[in-house]
Amino acid sequence: MRPARVLAAGFVAAVVVLTVIAVTGGFTVRVGPLQLTAHNWRGPAAVAALSLLGTVLLGRAAGAAAFASVWSFIDAHAAAIATVLAAAAGGIGVGFGTYAASSSDASGYVSEAALLEHGTLVSHEALALDVTLPTGGWAFSPLGYRPGRAAGELVPTYPAGLPLLLAPTRRIGGELAAYLVVPALGTLAVWCAYALGVRVHSRVAGVAAAALLATSPILLFQIVQPMSDVAATAWWALALVFALLPVPAAPMAAGAATGIALLIRPNLLALTALPAVAVAWPPTRGQSARRLVALAAGMTPALGALLLVQWRLYESPLVSGYGPGADLFALANIGPNLLGYAARVVQGEAPALVLAVVAAACVLVWRGRDEKPAAARLWPPLVLGTIAAALTGASYLPYAVFTEWSYLRFLLPAFPIVFVAIGALVTEAGLRLPAAYRGVVFLTALTAACAVNIERAEREQAFNLRRYESRYRLAGRYLDQALPSNAVIVSVQQSGSVRYYTGRPILRWDALGTDLESALTAMRSADRHPFLLVEDWERRNLATKFPASDHARLDWRPRAEFGDDTRVHLFDPDDRGSNASWSVDRVH
Repeated sequence: MRPARVLAAGFVAAVVVLTVIAVTGGFTVRVGPLQLTAHNWRGPAAVAALSLLGTVLLGRAAGAAAFASVWSFIDAHAAAIATVLAAAAGGIGVGFGTYAASSSDASGYVSEAALLEHGTLVSHEALALDVTLPTGGWAFSPLGYRPGRAAGELVPTYPAGLPLLLAPTRRIGGELAAYLVVPALGTLAVWCAYALGVRVHSRVAGVAAAALLATSPILLFQIVQPMSDVAATAWWALALVFALLPVPAAPMAAGAATGIALLIRPNLLALTALPAVAVAWPPTRGQSARRLVALAAGMTPALGALLLVQWRLYESPLVSGYGPGADLFALANIGPNLLGYAARVVQGEAPALVLAVVAAACVLVWRGRDEKPAAARLWPPLVLGTIAAALTGASYLPYAVFTEWSYLRFLLPAFPIVFVAIGALVTEAGLRLPAAYRGVVFLTALTAACAVNIERAEREQAFNLRRYESRYRLAGRYLDQALPSNAVIVSVQQSGSVRYYTGRPILRWDALGTDLESALTAMRSADRHPFLLVEDWERRNLATKFPASDHARLDWRPRAEFGDDTRVHLFDPDDRGSNASWSVDRVH
């Protein structure tokens, strides 16, 4: 029996490699000095053919038993497989991480963590007190910040949940360590997807869920950035894992995890119904009520902290940094968002959808003898997955309309349990196959789906974001060293990152409320030296906003340029009209 199993394992491995080559055209895996390359199908095909021939020669019974053992091997080693998948997802976050306080979101979270490290959520800008502009403190607020309650105060617009997780890590291990938090939480999210599969269906379903989540293009796109989407996903998944545990302390632990998830993403309050359903089911008089009370008790500290922070920063416990809810949501957004998110799901998660449809068709058409037990096994994951998808989607349908594919990230918190539901369907479909085919078909289908996912993630530049986002770090660190201490940086897209890296005041030209020339004059009158920091795509916007401004045309030589794909230009307004020639610092 042992030779047959070795040959069957060789056949399965070769088929898996062939599947990856067929989907991606080949791959190269590097682990330290070791390198594994597979781009030609002939070698794996030969191994598959010889392994299959060997099992045939050993006899039909031995071969069938060997191939049947593939399914039992997956089941027996499911936890180890899930651990590898979770570690691989986290490894991608570490290996391809941006390590940059970029744009609005990343710079907002990282800089907020830096504030919390010093025990505050309020930043003070003295220039806002010295210079009066029509828009007040808004003109001095970088992306990710807004004016606070007192004059000269700047406060974060983003919830404090993720920065609260980044701050202690940053305190212990420095700035670099803070960028490892999201990859670690991505690892947790994938492991929780497996644990949820085990709790509500089977270990094999958990493996499928972990694989689909670990290779989800949107998860891979977000796990390399210090943003809140993966963090929220991990804590919602952990909350549901706790809620499903049959131990006395589980409901309170589920409540604590839910509270942290809400600190990270408060607008998903409706999603608390998911752990509540899990905690209260099956309904038992008295016991369900006690478990729900424990869930609420676990949530209370984090919810209290959230309300207090909002009260302190935004003058009302019910107002977030984004403003009143009435300003953020509109019924008119539901239609466009419904179409938009549906398109993004199809674009980003097509392999999982195909698996779900094919598996569901097999389950419905190919009825087995144990149909009632199968229906009972499928009911919990399908119900929980449907609730998660519906509540998460409903939370964003009235929200602002976005066109970019990457906003699929808003739906990520529902993915772990939705993928469990898909994994359960795939498992049930596999159980309808002859035992000798189950493992091979399962691994081949899952490998094909994951390979397509990774291809999609690569097309969306998930593995190239470090290079693309590096311009923020390069510009910020250069300006910190090169600019005088009285510099004011006039910027929009780079405003959050340069304030974080340099600590110098910024002036948002999109929020001036006056003409650019008057603003530059006001800066000089305050004994400040203004510099313009503009990305190449912003130059036209600047000229359009200030058509009468000579400086808005940026028709003189910059002092420095940063980045490759997107160029960032540093201009000194005092250089305009100068005949002097200087070498432009090219930083990339």
